[in-house]
Amino acid sequence: MCRAAEILQQLHCPLLINQNRYLMLDRTIEQNGLLAACDTLEKGLVVYSPLAQGLLTDRYLHGSIPDDSRIRTDGCFLKVDQLTEELLSKLKRLQKIAQDRGQTLAQLALCWILQQETVTSILVGASRPEQILDTVKIAEQPPLDASELAAIAAILE
Repeated sequence: MCRAAEILQQLHCPLLINQNRYLMLDRTIEQNGLLAACDTLEKGLVVYSPLAQGLLTDRYLHGSIPDDSRIRTDGCFLKVDQLTEELLSKLKRLQKIAQDRGQTLAQLALCWILQQETVTSILVGASRPEQILDTVKIAEQPPLDASELAAIAAILE
């Protein structure tokens, strides 16, 4: 059990909700024990930033940075130097898996998160209505199978 869960138990403080960043490119909650602790305590997680400020969409796949992108307009959470050749290579391989499933890269990224039963909700942070319409299509799609999960894991290593 992670240290945070132990402290909550010692203080007799119920965990009502936990909101953390979780996505293919940032799996900290797997490594620090939070995901396992929530599973053990039978608590759910609400996760945010599932698309890495747009990195896990088709927006940057070709290495160009659109003028209206968050990198150009905000630069707070996503920076130009994060768009490396290594990252682009991973994104393109993930995109191939998505295409083979008849999905967008964003849909694949969301389906991957939903493989975790502990995740009860995803805050997608859409900036346009069509992004919401694209997102809800994952409800009609099959879960990732073992071979797809293995292929994704190999890419993310």
